[in-house]
Amino acid sequence: MRARRAALALLALIATTLTAALAEPVRAPAPAPVLPVRVEKRLPHDPDAFTQGLVFHQGELLESTGLYRRSTLRRTDPETGRVLALARLPGTLFAEGLALCPERPGQRPRLVLLTWREGLILTYDAASLKRLSTHRLRGQGWGLAWDGTRLILSDGTDSLRLLAPDGFAETGQVKVRDGAQPVRELNELEWAEGWLLANVWGLDRIAVIRPPGARHAGQVAAWLDLSALRRELGPQAETANGLAYDARAKALYVTGKRWDTVFVLALPAPLSTPPD
Repeated sequence: MRARRAALALLALIATTLTAALAEPVRAPAPAPVLPVRVEKRLPHDPDAFTQGLVFHQGELLESTGLYRRSTLRRTDPETGRVLALARLPGTLFAEGLALCPERPGQRPRLVLLTWREGLILTYDAASLKRLSTHRLRGQGWGLAWDGTRLILSDGTDSLRLLAPDGFAETGQVKVRDGAQPVRELNELEWAEGWLLANVWGLDRIAVIRPPGARHAGQVAAWLDLSALRRELGPQAETANGLAYDARAKALYVTGKRWDTVFVLALPAPLSTPPD
């Protein structure tokens, strides 16, 4: 009898504890803080370039520019803005995000270029800008980044799609949130020190996102405020779009559509340590 009473008392305690836990409100994650940026250098940029993707490679900038009948892929000298090589896309294609990655481990990396609504992924030789191959893409392509293992693609929604580098098969998705709110219209992407950086269409901010595989993957950890840069630009400047990271110098190259300047930013302190 005594054992039965003890068992019933234990069950009642468990039930009370569970009821109290379920009654407690679930706290939503807090919105991410907004951090200032520090400009270390200002470099010239083609004010006619409708920038879609930007990559730093071997001391040069590789850039994709959009618009129908005007889309290009180019290599430029960052210090002067001079175009060193240029490839024009067919007029029916609208170039989008750009990343540099090998097809397989140990191979020389090639450029991977998205198209907007044409359902195509194009690959190019990084030196000659000669087209190598064409692949199918489901849905729209906006931004692209390489994390050393897989490609991460944005398509204008709040979802990031994960692609295998050898055939571009989709292997997963991650939703992006600032606190509890979806972050939509994710655009140009860049990988820096284990963090995923993203431009957002129409915003003078960069989202610093916990990447796929990290704890709280898809959560915005901070915003980098670019609003002060806007005051230095000409009237033709449109939305911020263009992120490239120089890992050796730990410098972030930032520009936008029809911006006349590429800003070289010091790496903000929170990005110096990888997530988790």
